[in-house]
Amino acid sequence: MNEHYSYFYGLMNISIIGTGNLAFHFSEIFMSNIDINLIEIFGRKKTLPKEFNNSINYCNCLTKLKEADFYIICVSDDYIKKISKKITTKRNNIVLHCSGSTKMDVLSDHLSHGVFYPIQTFSKEKKISFKEIPIAIESNSDRNLKKIRKLGSLLSEKVLIASSNQRLAIHVSAVFANNFTNYMRVIADEILKSNSIDTNILNPLTVETTEKLKFLNSKNAQTGPAIRNDIKTIKKHLHLLKGSNHFKIYETISKEITKLNNEL
Repeated sequence: MNEHYSYFYGLMNISIIGTGNLAFHFSEIFMSNIDINLIEIFGRKKTLPKEFNNSINYCNCLTKLKEADFYIICVSDDYIKKISKKITTKRNNIVLHCSGSTKMDVLSDHLSHGVFYPIQTFSKEKKISFKEIPIAIESNSDRNLKKIRKLGSLLSEKVLIASSNQRLAIHVSAVFANNFTNYMRVIADEILKSNSIDTNILNPLTVETTEKLKFLNSKNAQTGPAIRNDIKTIKKHLHLLKGSNHFKIYETISKEITKLNNEL
């Protein structure tokens, strides 16, 4: 698609930097949106990974990137600054990173820059709808913020402005809500497997735990022996876990949950 055609129809020209999980999902949603023109994807490998649509233009040299309205950096936090420095831009080209814990000023080498942080967990194997995903945005100018917000609104109904410090708080909260929660399920599965029990038995419980939060706040949704101060049951559980790496985790979290009883 030539530049004149894109400009005439008001399309947003976008380049994605990276080939990980987020880059994959961005490529899928961008290609399905009539207001967005995905110009290319940059990656370190010689060819585009097979999971991606093979019609996407691919580039493995940062100095040869085509001009775009947005360059969206989807790489590990430690590489954002290094990648950013290798991208050549003009005043109207906006460079964005998608990290929850990296400050915006890591992109300050560019006149126009900002953040585009989808608050969600991504895996290439799992399709996902962007419509309900909150996207936290930030920019170095009001003018650029409007452009970034417009891009966000093409993908999601929940676009919010968040400073670097607010974004860090969101990211830490997300680690507790998602990563730590999932690790608890890893422990639960290990306990079941060690007792020759099918781990799928917990799936309905896991789903209901999440569904409940649509109607109750997290404190009021808390159940279990610790919130009831059921010492007898807690001791039975600890006896079962004695000698395992899970003993201390169960004991510590149970103590913290018991404290909630005084707040409710």
